[in-house]
Amino acid sequence: MDQKVIATIGAFDGVHLGHQALFSQMRDYAARYERTRLVILTFVPYPADVLRPHGSQHIDPPHRHLERLGELEGFEVVPMVFSAELATHSAETFIREVLHEQLHVTDLFLGYDNRFGAGAKLAYEDYKALGALYGMEVIQADSLSLSGEIVSSTAIKSLIRSGEMREAYRALGRPHAIYGTVVAGQKLGRRLGYPTANVQREDADQLLPPDGVYACDLELLRPTGCSEQHHAMLYIGKRPTLGGELERTIEVHILDFDEMIYGMEVIVHIFEQLHPEHRFASTEELRSALETYEQDTRHYFAENTRY
Repeated sequence: MDQKVIATIGAFDGVHLGHQALFSQMRDYAARYERTRLVILTFVPYPADVLRPHGSQHIDPPHRHLERLGELEGFEVVPMVFSAELATHSAETFIREVLHEQLHVTDLFLGYDNRFGAGAKLAYEDYKALGALYGMEVIQADSLSLSGEIVSSTAIKSLIRSGEMREAYRALGRPHAIYGTVVAGQKLGRRLGYPTANVQREDADQLLPPDGVYACDLELLRPTGCSEQHHAMLYIGKRPTLGGELERTIEVHILDFDEMIYGMEVIVHIFEQLHPEHRFASTEELRSALETYEQDTRHYFAENTRY
């Protein structure tokens, strides 16, 4: 029997549980045959960054989704550059030139809401008919629902924007994570007794939750290649107590930790919002609030070992 090339296509921002359910369906399908290849065709940059360059926000920075996909056992990941020229290709052109002629796909799995090709206006039946022209079976994958809601990148972005980090955790299968580097700040936290690691995002368009205080883990990536995680208190906001409209910052106070880590890469794993943003009348009030925030953060980790 000829080899089956079973593929799927998509941006896969977040590589969440909905995506993983799709991959599981592909594995089950492949188990019916003796000789198979499982292929994930994805894009860098994300198509939305090309189609809607202003206002596009990401769950994961571009390229990071390639790392997550690369961790999947048994799949071959094929990254493809998404360009304005590629966006003009019709679905039939893409199926013929890329899926059929280049990748030799025999079976194509489409996510429950996946549409591709210029305009992306075709229905599943249209893709099935186009695939048949090139001897390709097109299969509509089942969606995954949690608490009656379909898991999707769009839904997860909405959860993060509204600060529903516990629900985002459930849909992602892990906490939402911010990637960045520790840079020098104004050292106000240190003067108040709460030194912070100021994190500059790797991707300025990576989605942040609302301003406020969060329980998080900070994963520190040592220059040696080792990594370690520490419980921490995260602040996102414009520091209104200092007055004026300051630039939004990401500041992490690591519990029981006293080390200079400037220049190191970090990943901030966000668990839950503990307090919204608040403007205090003085730095003394802010200092008192920080003590409360620390106590609440420690209490959170004493009560939660994850969700």
